Amino acid sequence: MDKGARVEERISRVAPLAVFAALVLLLWPLYGNRLFLGTNDEGIYLDAAERILHGQRPYVDFFGYMSPGSFWMQALAFRLLGVTLAAGRVLAIGYVALECALIYWLVERYASQAAGIVTTLFFLAFEIADPSILTAQHRWDSGALALASIALCVAAQTGSRNRWLAVSGIFAGCAALATPSIALVALVTLAWLGRRAAWYLLGLATAGTAAGVALWLNGSLPGLLRQMQWLSQNYAAVNSMPYGSIIGGYAALFKDASTWELAVRCCVVLCLTLPAVLPVVAIAGGGILLAQRKAGSDPLRRVMPYLLLSIAALAASAHPRSDVAHLAYVAALPYAVVGILVHRWLAPRPRAWVTVSIGVWAAIFAWQAKPPGSLRRLDTPAGNVRATAEQIQVVQELLSQVHPDQSLFVYPYKPLLYFLTQARNPTRYSYLSPGMMTAEDARLALCELQARPPDWVLFMDLDRSEFDRIFPFAKVRETHFPEIESWIQANYRAWNGPPLAGYSLLRRAVSR
Repeated sequence: MDKGARVEERISRVAPLAVFAALVLLLWPLYGNRLFLGTNDEGIYLDAAERILHGQRPYVDFFGYMSPGSFWMQALAFRLLGVTLAAGRVLAIGYVALECALIYWLVERYASQAAGIVTTLFFLAFEIADPSILTAQHRWDSGALALASIALCVAAQTGSRNRWLAVSGIFAGCAALATPSIALVALVTLAWLGRRAAWYLLGLATAGTAAGVALWLNGSLPGLLRQMQWLSQNYAAVNSMPYGSIIGGYAALFKDASTWELAVRCCVVLCLTLPAVLPVVAIAGGGILLAQRKAGSDPLRRVMPYLLLSIAALAASAHPRSDVAHLAYVAALPYAVVGILVHRWLAPRPRAWVTVSIGVWAAIFAWQAKPPGSLRRLDTPAGNVRATAEQIQVVQELLSQVHPDQSLFVYPYKPLLYFLTQARNPTRYSYLSPGMMTAEDARLALCELQARPPDWVLFMDLDRSEFDRIFPFAKVRETHFPEIESWIQANYRAWNGPPLAGYSLLRRAVSR
């Protein structure tokens, strides 16, 4: 190997690390402590992780929504960096940077460095067009770890690198601990590895055994098994959405569009639906590549079946809520495969035109991540945050009344407010999702409220039309918990102040 080739090989090895580091340094100042009041899920993981730090056990002392992987990883971030909103974002930002680095590595490996850079930038631009996606979410954990597992399996195909397969198995096991359905990727990998699956199985067994022992030692294992049964019975009834659907429906995006606007809106919709479109394009394009009879040894053809099966498994893991928003968490591999195929099939000039055309839309979508106004800093019990002037006004009003030494109940669904105020939740539930939580869950929550009435309640009267917009295929008749709401109305009175993300602040009316 000559000197130039050695230098190029070194650059190829270092470049993914450089991509990872550069994106962490870019995204962290922009989104590390930016406040997103519109998100509903982030608080679930922040609240659960903080409870774990205080000695509470998931599924025993508090309601654990999912399997424990994401709770544990978030708790570790808090233990190392402190209980702040910024520490709560470390994992999400790191996962995005990791996925970008792996996209670059895959595309550069089977196409070119330029294609790797372009594909990575397109993924980043479209992925964070809605910046609230950069918040704590169990699907970030599972999606990024699964992609790392897949990349290690691909890398292990050259030479004898069985230890890499063991590490890949550990990553896959950790991914399944965050999102159980992502275990489909492990099944695909086992089938593809064949005789070499022993090392991968060793890694899977290591991760699974370690988690099982930890849960058994603290008495949480039976609770986890009951929670998995609860999810199988209750999750799909509310959260089912067809593949590629969006909240609000596609018809709303074309409503009242004039003739000249229609083409523009079609392009916008295509960009929005890339997480659903690209897996189909990748599988179809990869199938065509494999069907072509070509002489010689092509490294891509050897791994393409595995990549396509992994894409199918990742897409299937989003079921039953297979909408565009959830498919976005597993979109990195489809981006990489499509980037490779485009580079291989298009000549340089048409490829340049495609890059420019898509680049315009990518830039437009990336611009959407810009905050609606200037962001200001605000000190909160959850650390220093950055928010718009409007957000700061209502948050300051809330924090002037609700203090960390007080108790608070947020109803039905905004657990981020527990974390932001650091007030104590007297119940085991960080949220009560109508239609998903059972009558027994509501009864238990009410008993806990009656036993330890909170000082404050943040209450939202959930409108049926808003529920149907977010959960359009939910098989739910009642979107309220009448007994809990009646108890709140009988014991709490409105406190003057602007509503916060649709929630009104109520103060206990009876003496303690």
